[in-house]
Amino acid sequence: MSEMDSFLDVELAVSLRFGGRRMRLGEVLELGAGAVVELDRAVEAPVDLLLEGRVIARGEVVVLDGNYGLRITEVVAAEPGR
Repeated sequence: MSEMDSFLDVELAVSLRFGGRRMRLGEVLELGAGAVVELDRAVEAPVDLLLEGRVIARGEVVVLDGNYGLRITEVVAAEPGR
């Protein structure tokens, strides 16, 4: 077993980001059931795949057996020095 093998079972938080929006607290408090919050990203724009809060890839949303998934279309290069 190599030294790297011990890291392969480490769990990390992975999430998808469809877009975002800045809102005032008053606007947030006015939200209720059925409210729609418009995001800053177009429907056809790629979705970000984040690993521990850092974008590592982008892709398109797909549905697999009734569950959402991500088809990766681009792997984001790591920033130098990180």
